[in-house]
Amino acid sequence: MLRSELSLHKKPAGKDRYIIIDISPSPGVVGLIISNLLTDSLASEKIGEIYSPHFPQVTLINNDGVASLPKVEIYEIKPTDKDNTTIILVTRNFLVDSSEAGEEVSELIFELLGEKKISEVVLLSSARVSGTGDVFVSSTILDITREFLQLGAKTAPNTEALPIDKLASSLLFSLYIKGVPVSLLISDTVSYMPDLSAAKKLVNILSKYLGISIDLSKLDQEIEKQRVIFEEIERALREEFREKGGRPPSYIG
Repeated sequence: MLRSELSLHKKPAGKDRYIIIDISPSPGVVGLIISNLLTDSLASEKIGEIYSPHFPQVTLINNDGVASLPKVEIYEIKPTDKDNTTIILVTRNFLVDSSEAGEEVSELIFELLGEKKISEVVLLSSARVSGTGDVFVSSTILDITREFLQLGAKTAPNTEALPIDKLASSLLFSLYIKGVPVSLLISDTVSYMPDLSAAKKLVNILSKYLGISIDLSKLDQEIEKQRVIFEEIERALREEFREKGGRPPSYIG
């Protein structure tokens, strides 16, 4: 295999319009959390996988012990309230760090969907932005930015490097020059541990924007479990520091 290849499971439904939701791996494991949440909570179906010789040369092993090559997975999700538009979810659990891979994979996605049918792209990521825990937005269309702001997002600050990989960058550049609206949502996280709250904040804004309902009950349960664990760890550390006469930490994350 000299070039990236698409393994097609089924053709997309052939709708007139598609919104691509691209999720890059990012700090706090926010991308992976959101990807699992969307595919589990919505009427989604995997329609294809993309493999590439330009992806990291590693073998990934899942929770069941099954080994596989790095791949980009493509899911089709039920129509939204936005003019009966279908969502196409593009996700992966590794960073695409090759420009050549990004360009080839984006071209395969365009060929699969039909480039003229792509009406909008929303890129999802997370990063250390301000420490406030907000969701930040930047878009190529001012009206879309305003819509996200009305839903609770904040204007993204100027930055020299966007928290996205080469695939997301290729989608951004290729579709921007063709006049397709592209937006970037960044959930602010300060944690190296799974940041469930940051993922929830981003999903809340995204779901309102797309006009879809997402069941967050399981995520809320995990957030509560995580909060209890953090409190127990902090309590144990405070007791240890008190016994040793030191100063306890004020934050765990």
